[in-house]
Amino acid sequence: MRKAFVICLILLIVFGGIAIAGDIVGRRVAQNEIAKNVASQYDLDHTPDVSIKGFPFLTQAIDGRYDEIDINVGDLTQQGVHLTDTKVALKGVTAPMSDAMHGDSSKMVAETATSTATVGYDEVNKSAPRDMKVSAAGSDLQVRGPYTVPGLGITRTVTATVSVQPSGRSVRVVPQSVKAGGTTVPLGLVRQAFTFTMSVNGLPLNTRITDVKVESDGLRVSTTAQNVKLDSLNVR
Repeated sequence: MRKAFVICLILLIVFGGIAIAGDIVGRRVAQNEIAKNVASQYDLDHTPDVSIKGFPFLTQAIDGRYDEIDINVGDLTQQGVHLTDTKVALKGVTAPMSDAMHGDSSKMVAETATSTATVGYDEVNKSAPRDMKVSAAGSDLQVRGPYTVPGLGITRTVTATVSVQPSGRSVRVVPQSVKAGGTTVPLGLVRQAFTFTMSVNGLPLNTRITDVKVESDGLRVSTTAQNVKLDSLNVR
């Protein structure tokens, strides 16, 4: 009896180990295939990191539904805009097992998908009014540049603390307070000169921007979408 119990225990351990190994291998194969697909869509010179969440993987694969798939795209340049730390999170992904294992994304659909990416201030400055520079000042965003008083021909270097607002596939920059040499300038006088809109082309999912945050190295923009096909992450 004891011997039979030991044999059963050994068999359970062996088969359990085989199942875990199969789960790991299956997950890795699917992740690699999805990574290749994303790299092809974005014409990347590197392979993105893909992580299929949830355990066990094989159960999800058999059911054809994955809790979450995270894709770390990294740096990419799309439509003339360079993005850094680009990430995509897909939740509630449905996909036939064979498609996931072979990298066929034509039938893979995510219930919800979010993307985030950083637009560096060098990129933001390309959209700023001439000779104006954008930079972070703690949690605030500032625009600094020359301003000529209409009718007087007097030019001063002006610093505006601005807000950033999502505007479709663009970010709108609007001054909130303005100073010149430490003196507060009437906002109405310079509002138009310091207001501008920056298009953010090439974001994953190519949907409306839902959030913008000021960070030390650039603007962190986010998008959200529903019912997204994995093979259309880069639809323009």
